[in-house]
Amino acid sequence: MPIFSLVINAGGQSRRMGQDKALLPVPDSGQPLLRHIVQRLQSVSLEQRIIVTNNPQLAQLALLDTPARYLPDAYPDVGPLGGIATGVLACQDWGIYVACDMPLVNPKIFHFLCTLAGEQTETGSQRWDAIVPQIGGYEQPLHALYQRSVLPAITKCLATGERRATSFLKDVRVRWVSEAELRPLDTNLYSFFNANTPEEWAEAIRLLASGV
Repeated sequence: MPIFSLVINAGGQSRRMGQDKALLPVPDSGQPLLRHIVQRLQSVSLEQRIIVTNNPQLAQLALLDTPARYLPDAYPDVGPLGGIATGVLACQDWGIYVACDMPLVNPKIFHFLCTLAGEQTETGSQRWDAIVPQIGGYEQPLHALYQRSVLPAITKCLATGERRATSFLKDVRVRWVSEAELRPLDTNLYSFFNANTPEEWAEAIRLLASGV
């Protein structure tokens, strides 16, 4: 049986938001967005929760009600790919990767992605190294699952200066997940909504108020 860890990438600089996205207060409770995301995914069976962050105060400010490991980015200043690599290093098996600016993450989708991670070849070996949704024609590298086996491909990209979060996927076995597979679980695919700006955060608050 696969073992899953939750990895939340909270290492961005939040320039467009103007404040730390992981600590945005979620109405009506006022709890930090990071804690809100962890709670939304609490039904997913997890070995551990890993927060990749360069903010040494986040552990105190996030107010998580469940144990978590806070890790500094092992590859600073290379963008989200460095955060993915940091998480992979800390995972025993599979990592469930999400960004800290996804307030509408849907546990039903992650339950489904986890079932795909358990698929095997005819000889009983692991079939996939990565489970990655494609939404609107774009890969979703920070709403995806990665097995520890992707680490050599990531480190190769980093060593050659490739920093795109999807750059290593060409070198691993990827199970691409289509919109058609996901819409029965999340009709409007709100799970993939990013709040990168104050305007997007206002829209997220409106959607949360509507019960999404």
